[in-house]
Amino acid sequence: MENKKIAQIFQEIGDILELKGDNPFKIIAYNKAAQVISNYPYDLREIYKKDPDLVKQIPGIGESLAVKIEEILATGDCQKHLKLVKEIKHGVLDIMRLRGIGPKKTKLFYDKLGIDSVQKLKSYARRGLLRELTGMGEKSELAVLEAIEAYGRLKARMPISDALNIAEEIVSFLRKSPEVKKAEYAGSLRRRLETVGDIDILACGSPKIVEHFCSFPEVEHIESKGDTKATVVLNSGIQVDLRVVPIDSFGAALYYFTGSKAHNIATRKIAQKMGLKINEYGVFNGKKCVAGKTEEEIFKSIHLPYIIPEMREDMGEIELAASREWKKFKPIEISDIQGDLHSHTNWSDGSLDLEQAALEAKKRGYTYLAITDHSGSLKIAHGLDKIRLEAQMKEIDKLNKKLRGIVLLKGVEVDILKDGSLDMPDSVLKKLDIVVASVHTYFKLTAEEQTARIIRAIQNPFVNILGHPTGKLLGMREAYEVDLMTVMRAARARDVALELNCNPKRLDLNAQVLRAARDMGLMISLDTDAHGSSQLEYIEYGVHMARRGWLEKKNVLNTMELQSLKKFLRHG
Repeated sequence: MENKKIAQIFQEIGDILELKGDNPFKIIAYNKAAQVISNYPYDLREIYKKDPDLVKQIPGIGESLAVKIEEILATGDCQKHLKLVKEIKHGVLDIMRLRGIGPKKTKLFYDKLGIDSVQKLKSYARRGLLRELTGMGEKSELAVLEAIEAYGRLKARMPISDALNIAEEIVSFLRKSPEVKKAEYAGSLRRRLETVGDIDILACGSPKIVEHFCSFPEVEHIESKGDTKATVVLNSGIQVDLRVVPIDSFGAALYYFTGSKAHNIATRKIAQKMGLKINEYGVFNGKKCVAGKTEEEIFKSIHLPYIIPEMREDMGEIELAASREWKKFKPIEISDIQGDLHSHTNWSDGSLDLEQAALEAKKRGYTYLAITDHSGSLKIAHGLDKIRLEAQMKEIDKLNKKLRGIVLLKGVEVDILKDGSLDMPDSVLKKLDIVVASVHTYFKLTAEEQTARIIRAIQNPFVNILGHPTGKLLGMREAYEVDLMTVMRAARARDVALELNCNPKRLDLNAQVLRAARDMGLMISLDTDAHGSSQLEYIEYGVHMARRGWLEKKNVLNTMELQSLKKFLRHG
């Protein structure tokens, strides 16, 4: 979140300067810095803590911008930004961010029509009033409406980690009230989608719940309020919907509002064939309610076992649940994870030393932790060259003699270079316990070039895992173009595992790819890519995504006991 916030502030500074017709070199500097920081895969706060001078080494970040980054990290903003924001209406900035608009058209709309918000721009465009302006026409007007629609989709999604924190705060706030008997979040958040559009909260208790909900400290304004439901918008911009339901209907409401819509339609059809009706109040046989208190009752009423929320997408889960295979199917649990196979220490861009990393992993009940610091080509991450990596290997060997209950695996996250070769000689790689190969540069190659590059990398006999396979950063960077199925087939042929990077900014891979990998017999490694102790907790996001992809313990590499894991890492 720190990087995203800094990038947004720099982008806003550049936008305002451009709108004001300021020095173009300043504008370019801020825009470039915003782009660099948005795409930067490491936590700037952690980098700054380690050595402030490292921030200046990021391409496009000089002394002046580094000082502003320090100010933002310390205070949450910088004086330059605060001063500029006071000089211009925020809605004007939103207009300028629309695809294809830019500062000239934004200024035209404002000067000629007084348009100072996206909503107002949408209204003028719909009424055909923009086409009367110089340089505008019917096609331009249509393009504006399309840009507004695209902008709305982009603004409407929040990363699951942010949404989950908010939802848990609200649920905790509600449960502290004596008026509330039960409270849960539902919707796509409960199904653990990567991003969330809005948050659905269910509660049961007294009619005073609605008032209590609307008094939540983060509420910016109340959209609507009734006896049993309310809609509010929080300071973060996300919409939260509350529904108060009778306690006897709580299970039915939780099931209904968890969704997905497609899953609910499919189960309603099953119920109809049985002469039953399912809605948010319960399961009904005529006017008689036969189930509703719990979700388990709902499923039982239509002769199905309980299906976990993560799987409710009408993608075959109902057919699986109704089959004999269901009794053998056991979705992965957090307790199945034995260790983490992708982590960083202060040898590169992490914050913990080797022993601290080992002890933090042990606290989680892990029996092993792979140390996979960056290789040398990633200069900004203080990557290890051959000499430093071999020195680290010796330190790990010494430490393993001292440690009890946890084993450190000697590894590296080696950069896949542009031609698919690796940023470390085989003579060093063969000495390691584990090698994670990842793309950190050249994201704009064609699909053919990127595919060939990655396949060459995973054909190296010492590579065990392909790290963050698509390179996406949710809400910040799209996945690079690659023929993933071809890559997966190549990985399967060599017993190379694909990583499910559990960082909530990545969640790379998605559920559809995980299902395909499972069907191909590919092993998946659930890795946090942790750069500090708190990031080891990211494993929970990964487990939920793995459940969305129908993964079982047998499909996940780091559920293996240490000896079995070592055998796999030697490629059998």
